[in-house]
Amino acid sequence: MFVSVKFQPRDSRTYTYTYDGAQPLHPGDMVKVDSKDGTKTVSVVAVNVPKPPFACKPIVAVLAEGGL
Repeated sequence: MFVSVKFQPRDSRTYTYTYDGAQPLHPGDMVKVDSKDGTKTVSVVAVNVPKPPFACKPIVAVLAEGGL
């Protein structure tokens, strides 16, 4: 599944990552992803988004459901 995330709540841009875990994800959940600056905690914005035309990195870990 492809998931859109934001690095900061006020960001207008989202980033797409892959998720293959068993735990369901929902908007507002907090997850860890690898970025060019290392591992970051980000907020899930949308789940089951369309596959983008480029390769995506995987979500590393799910931290909490229904976060901020």
